[in-house]
Amino acid sequence: MQQPQVLPSFLIPIQEGQVVLPRSIVVESLPFATPLKIERAPPWIVGAILWRARTTPLVNLDALIKGSLPDAETHSRIVVLNALSDDPKLRNYCILATGVSRPIELERASVSVAGDDDEILRPPGISRRTRISGEPAIIPDLDFIEEILRDVVLKKHQSSFRTGAEARATALA
Repeated sequence: MQQPQVLPSFLIPIQEGQVVLPRSIVVESLPFATPLKIERAPPWIVGAILWRARTTPLVNLDALIKGSLPDAETHSRIVVLNALSDDPKLRNYCILATGVSRPIELERASVSVAGDDDEILRPPGISRRTRISGEPAIIPDLDFIEEILRDVVLKKHQSSFRTGAEARATALA
């Protein structure tokens, strides 16, 4: 008899429900810390934290899904993720969670498409709304999130590393 294929995963609680991510991209879960502000970032990129001596962007998936900032008081954890891309400027980023992530062994038979998953109505940043063993879950669109984060991080680096002539021109203006 063939063993069912499983994907070791985490269910990460957010205000809008729970997010499912493979364990291979989840690096660490940290207590909440107030993030540093990132200039000119979309409102769902709430800032950055210093993690392992690197400035690491922090994403609020609830704000991305709802389009408005939810109550910040409910966030108690920061989950650090490995980026899917090989971009050295974005090796990791974080998401806000409302509690402790729960490890699960995800089996194909336990996953179904949620009845309210309509691709046309699905907000950016969500790949799919699903049910895992009957519980609603969100599969985030990590490619979309990372594309926006790369743009923000790249713009930040470009403005931080101006040439000497550019810096002098700005200072004289």
